[in-house]
Amino acid sequence: MVSRVWKIGLHIQRDGIRAVAVQRRREGWQLKKWWYFPLSAATDCHGLIISNAPLIQALQTLRAELPAQHHLRVAFPARRTLQRTMPLPDQLCESECQAYVTTATAKALQMAPESLFSDYRPDAAQKTLFVTAAHRQEVGDVIALLERGGFSYYALTPDACALTSFFPYAAPQIQGIAACDGEQWLWATRERWGGQTEGGLGGLAQTLSIPLSQWLCCSDTPQEGAAVCDPWRWLTWVHPPKAPDEWRFAVALGLAMGNYPI
Repeated sequence: MVSRVWKIGLHIQRDGIRAVAVQRRREGWQLKKWWYFPLSAATDCHGLIISNAPLIQALQTLRAELPAQHHLRVAFPARRTLQRTMPLPDQLCESECQAYVTTATAKALQMAPESLFSDYRPDAAQKTLFVTAAHRQEVGDVIALLERGGFSYYALTPDACALTSFFPYAAPQIQGIAACDGEQWLWATRERWGGQTEGGLGGLAQTLSIPLSQWLCCSDTPQEGAAVCDPWRWLTWVHPPKAPDEWRFAVALGLAMGNYPI
């Protein structure tokens, strides 16, 4: 598959904005450009970056450098989402299934349906739905931030979910991919994803019952027992200069390279 459209992943973090643009070529992925905008005064509220003038200016600068034709996917904090499974209902159209998912999830959380955003995907057997939900107000805050930055067309994806895009390039024995974002470990398996703030990679491996030998790890220092994850090596064409702290771009690169149902 060949595409002239730039696929861009955008990851807004406390210490800066990281973005990567790639293009799909017949022989693989080509790096078009990366961006890093340091943020010295950014603050967050439970994982959501609070809007401020330097942040808006950086987003506007990024937007001005993007080509007219592009696909943008923006990271949303996985820790601000809820994941659950539920039976796949019979004989419902897409809109009816969406209403069913939203209503059932809101009831489980004892919340009003209109206060939630939800998305879903069926499992391979078409018997179970994997549901992801987030507070509508928090999603709205991210949307408002992006609109102030000049963005009109984009999709939101949980940051940890971005790591699932690397599994097609990983060895078959790899069952988990983790990335340290400076505050927590984001992780993904072939079926699930999430974040963990305590216990390190060893604690995460124990929690998920996946041996360290079956993990790929993106971090500033190698983690004992786990293989190093360098997602930049899965790009066929790259060019200098190299991005600073390349491992911190894992989510942005995963967003750019992947396709996500939720």
